[in-house]
Formats: sequence, C-alpha cells, structure tokens
Amino acid sequence: MNSPDYTILNWIAVLVEHRLFSIKTPAARRAKRYLLDHFYVNVNAYDLITGYRADDSYFDYAESFLNNGITVEQLARAMQLGKLGEQIVIKSKFAFSKLKYEGFDAVRKDQYYVLRKARNDEANQRYLEILEEESDGLYIQDIMRGGIQNNDPRIPGNVSE
Repeated sequence: MNSPDYTILNWIAVLVEHRLFSIKTPAARRAKRYLLDHFYVNVNAYDLITGYRADDSYFDYAESFLNNGITVEQLARAMQLGKLGEQIVIKSKFAFSKLKYEGFDAVRKDQYYVLRKARNDEANQRYLEILEEESDGLYIQDIMRGGIQNNDPRIPGNVSE
C-alpha cells in the first residue's frame, strides 16, 4: 500500500473493509460503500502488505474522515503525525515461512513508555491543531458528489516512512 500506485483512499478502503467502524449516519454508510466501490484494493492475493498502521490513533483519523469530519488533505497530514510508523501484515503461509526468529531485546518500560506516550500526546495535539485550521479541501461528501476516482491528482498519495 506504500507504492506510488496507491492513494490514501486505497488504504482507507482496505481499512474499512477489514475493521469495524462506527458508522453513525446514512451518509457515512454511503461513504464506506463509495470507498469500497472506487478505491478498494483486493489484498487477498498478496503474501505481505505494508502500509500505514491501523492502530487506534490512525483509526480515529480514518473514522473522522469517513464521518465527513476532516478533509482528505487533513487525513493525509494526520497519518504522518507522531511518526507512528507503518504496519506489515503477513497474509500467507509462504510469507510466514520466510520469517526467521533472531531473538529479542528487552526494554525498560519506565524509559520507553514515557517516550511512546510523549510521541502520542504530541501527535494528538497536532491533530487537534489540524482540526482547528480552516480547510477548503475535499471532504468525503465532495469526493462522492464529484464522482472522484482513484487517479484524481487531488487525492494525496501514501507517504509512509
């Protein structure tokens, strides 16, 4: 999902297909359907998928977008907050068979939890700042009403580190 061939909406479409979302309105249900119809990437044939993480922080951003609370540009910016990283999903027995256990490093909770919490707190603060900014970008309703497709240059690509 990190390929230049995919956009942030491809990632969201895969996410809404494979995770439960709080769909609060008929408009959000239509948004989910639109994303699946126009941006979904069938990941069943892949051995491994690399893309944005789907943890609670990113999931909240995606849910806000689906509920027409933030623009696609704000979503793209939010996905980069806090360097929350990317996720690798092993999908096949073949890919799993290629993994090799090389050991582990024990870390001190009192040292690394503080760093993790500070990173997340900073990302949350920056997200709130993004929400306060004036935005005339594309909301999911605009995308649906405009019939915007996957190749539209206004849709930000995936920029994962």
